[in-house]
Amino acid sequence: MDGETSIAAAAFYAMLDRLLPRASVPPWDALPWTPRVHLGLFVHRVRGLEPGLYAFERADVQESLRAALPPDFLWRRPDGCPGHLRLFLLRPIDARPVARLAGCRQDIAADGAFSLGFFADFETSLRDGSWWYRRLHWEAGVAGQALYLEAEAAGVRATGMGCFFDDVFRDALGLSDRRHQDLYHFAVGAAVDDPRLTTLPPYADRTARRGMGPEAA
Repeated sequence: MDGETSIAAAAFYAMLDRLLPRASVPPWDALPWTPRVHLGLFVHRVRGLEPGLYAFERADVQESLRAALPPDFLWRRPDGCPGHLRLFLLRPIDARPVARLAGCRQDIAADGAFSLGFFADFETSLRDGSWWYRRLHWEAGVAGQALYLEAEAAGVRATGMGCFFDDVFRDALGLSDRRHQDLYHFAVGAAVDDPRLTTLPPYADRTARRGMGPEAA
């Protein structure tokens, strides 16, 4: 990410809106349960939004979540935020250093417009059955796919971050117990092509071993 490009608040809110499930609307019609995965957001460059640490609830869990977070968090709705989006400013800070650290010290976590971690109440979910471990990861994955599409629609790009330090993320949110756990991280911003990446024809290694060129394959 270029570390400079910002996005408008309207585009940011549109992305969050697409993370809310709606009956019979893909991809959420594939997950027939009330959302259990929520977002801890590091907002860096969103025009009209104060940089800082935010929480986005995909279902109304504020009371239980607020009880798990530090009492000095603001829980302030941003000015201009659509009423149906449960977005809260927890702490106004330059969140880039902690976002970078939580993302395995990858610059991409700090150089985008925002980055985030998906987290869930593991304790309550697993009490309902061990299979919820897999379901929580499904839910985080579907939310990530929605963000990929919405970032492209907004004229920027997105990337999942498979390497992250969950303890750093939980410390940033002030989650001192083991009830809430970190599932996956994501970053959204203006992409910079990486010259280290190489694109090859499909099955290039197999065709080369057979002495066949890509045209013959």
